[in-house]
Amino acid sequence: MNKIIVVAKNKQTYFIKRLMEELGQRVQLFDPWSDFLLPEGQRYLVRTTGVYGSDLDLLMLKALPAAAVINPPEVLRRFRSKDEQYAWFEAQDVPCLPWIPLPGTEPLVVEKFFRLYPELLVKPLRGQGGWGIEVLSWEKFRTWKKQRGSDLSYLLQPFVRGGREFRYFFMDGEAPLVLERQPRSGVAANFRQNSQAVAATLPQEFQKAIEALVTASGASYGAIDLIVSEGQISVLELNAVPGVEQLEAVSGENVVRRLVHRLLS
Repeated sequence: MNKIIVVAKNKQTYFIKRLMEELGQRVQLFDPWSDFLLPEGQRYLVRTTGVYGSDLDLLMLKALPAAAVINPPEVLRRFRSKDEQYAWFEAQDVPCLPWIPLPGTEPLVVEKFFRLYPELLVKPLRGQGGWGIEVLSWEKFRTWKKQRGSDLSYLLQPFVRGGREFRYFFMDGEAPLVLERQPRSGVAANFRQNSQAVAATLPQEFQKAIEALVTASGASYGAIDLIVSEGQISVLELNAVPGVEQLEAVSGENVVRRLVHRLLS
C-alpha cells in the first residue's frame, strides 16, 4: 500500500495538478461528498476547507490515526472558521485585531463597534480566497445588512490602512517562505484577487511570536497572514489548507516537491 490519498472536492486546483506532477500514480483523489468509501492509503493529505459549509470530510477522517492525516482533523477544524480561530488566538495570546461575530451579537454592540472603529472589514466566517471581504462605514453597513437579509455568517474587524501585509508559509523541518503582498484592487491581498507579491523577510522582532504560533497550532504546514502597522503585528488568519501558486511563482521554489519529500515520504 503506497497510495497518497488526497481529500478534495475541487480536483482541478493548481495544488492538486502540481501534486499529480510530483507523485503521479501514487496519488488517489477522494471527494467525501460524492465518493462513498474512504480508500486505504499510506498518508492522507486534506485539501478541503470550511467553504462548503459541511464537516463531513473531518468526520470521515476522524477514525484514522492522527499521524496519517496532514493536517490532522482537529487542526483543520480549529482553523476552519474565522470565529473559532480568533477565539483560539485570544486564548493563546496571539496578537490579533479586535473582532465581533455578527451572529448572536446585539445590534447596539455592533453600532458601538463602528463608533470605536469607523472603518470595519466584514469577512465571511468560512470565507476563502479573499471573497466577500469589504470595507464598510456604519451607513454602508446598514445597507449591506439589508441586502444580506438573514445571511449574517460574517464578522467585523477594524480596517488597517497603510500596513504591510505578509504571508508566512511554514512546513515541518523546512525554513519558512515569506511574501509581502499588496492588493491591486479592493482590500484583500489574495492571489485570487490579483494581489502583487514579492519575496520578503519577516521583521526580526516578530519572528518569535510567529514561531510560537506555528508550534502551538499543531499544523504540519500552513500559511499565516499577518499585518504590521505602527510597530505592531496582528495575525489575520492561519490557513491550514493554503494555496501555493503565488508562492511558487514568486519564490521560485518547488513548494509541492518540498511538501512531498518532508511530509508525504
